[in-house]
Amino acid sequence: MQNTKNAFTLIEALVSVAITAIGFVGVYVLVTTSNEVMSDSIDKEKLKFQNTEIIESLNADQTNIMEYNGKDLNKCSNIQGKQNDNQLKRLQTWCKKLEGEVGTQGSLKRTIRVEKKKVGQNYVYIVSLELGGKSNKKSVFMKRVFYAQ
Repeated sequence: MQNTKNAFTLIEALVSVAITAIGFVGVYVLVTTSNEVMSDSIDKEKLKFQNTEIIESLNADQTNIMEYNGKDLNKCSNIQGKQNDNQLKRLQTWCKKLEGEVGTQGSLKRTIRVEKKKVGQNYVYIVSLELGGKSNKKSVFMKRVFYAQ
């Protein structure tokens, strides 16, 4: 006797479940990758903002700008020295902001470099700032030139 009912067989049901599962895995991978890219982008924007804030502060403090040369913002406990009170407070504030917003994993590169060069008849300050994020792949580098006053 032949069964004439129109229904799905067990194999057809299993194949459709497998195809649906493959689709869900693809969506999961896409969402995970999207979240990682978004997190990296946010961290990089935070670093860019900090870079800009530091550069603007250095431009405003041109009388002491050379004293910022070689400063490392990687570890806040290392920031000490002969700087005046305002300078020391600025360096510690920048360091704490970087630690709070981006973290301190690994050996990150967070350095300020200042050079004074003569261009024609005028002197300029060349300020280079490199801030590393959660991994050094996410570092931001900024360079600005200011006319010396």
